[in-house]
Amino acid sequence: FLSAVGAPSKAARPEEIMSVDQTVDDLVQKLSEHRSQLEQVEQLLVAKPGDSMLTKLHEDLKKVVELTEDLMKTQEERRAKEVKVGDRCEAVWTDGKWYTARVDSVDEANNKYGVTYLVYGNTGEVRIENMRPYKHAKKSQVRVGAEVRAFWQADGLFYPATVESITSNGHYRVNFKGYKYKAELSLSEILPIHQENDDELPEKAVIPDHLKIKPTDNVKQKELKKKKIKALKSRHRKRKIEVETEKKKNSWQSFLTGGKKKLRALKNRKKSIFASPDSVDGRVGVVGSGKRMTTFDDRKRHSFQEDSSVAGVKLPQFN
Repeated sequence: FLSAVGAPSKAARPEEIMSVDQTVDDLVQKLSEHRSQLEQVEQLLVAKPGDSMLTKLHEDLKKVVELTEDLMKTQEERRAKEVKVGDRCEAVWTDGKWYTARVDSVDEANNKYGVTYLVYGNTGEVRIENMRPYKHAKKSQVRVGAEVRAFWQADGLFYPATVESITSNGHYRVNFKGYKYKAELSLSEILPIHQENDDELPEKAVIPDHLKIKPTDNVKQKELKKKKIKALKSRHRKRKIEVETEKKKNSWQSFLTGGKKKLRALKNRKKSIFASPDSVDGRVGVVGSGKRMTTFDDRKRHSFQEDSSVAGVKLPQFN
């Protein structure tokens, strides 16, 4: 029973929870598990009221849940103090998925953080629990010739690029696709070409709540929102084209690779003895059937000349 519910005395003692410096994501997952365990114990207590073991387990789980919630709050407060304007991070968009972003504004008192999503250019407002540390590309993903997303200093967004070379100081020389522009960037300024949510790009651009036009907006506010919405839709269209192009490219490369493999297999394939014969005289199941018989030249005995000799030794004559 204890293994099925997950005894806190073994896996989640209160002192262990408070002593380990865990991420908020880990704590959220553990809190969900502890709450689920607590619900199971409460259901069992309904069937067996007054059971001493279940009562003790219920009290321990309640303490674990409370301590986990307190630790989550502490972690979020500590992380909120570390967040600064201009920092890169990953933030949740309105579709509930994580995207690379930049912090534009901080309202710690109201737990509101304005962000710009750096791949699509959208802007939004998130809470601290919907933010996590920024992740750049790994070295294995940034080799010469690799397709990546590189930081463009002009607008602070990331665009598709190709790695041309690696400099002596460990930086990467990239060429932006579709633009006559090159840059030398550090690894922290490069993202992998395949984002977590590339295949799940919405059909239409999602307009965040703060950009939606309200009846209370004045003319100036409406015009400003319209401009931002237009720019957002334009970036979304471009992004869709990039994703579709990348999909077609990968599909074509996969097709070519598969075709070459099939061609090699056909060349190396041995002919079956049950294949159709090559001529009308051939028979199925007989190797080489239908072909002409092998011809050989007539054998003749060699005749040596009478004066033939080797090192003074007279050779025998054959009749």
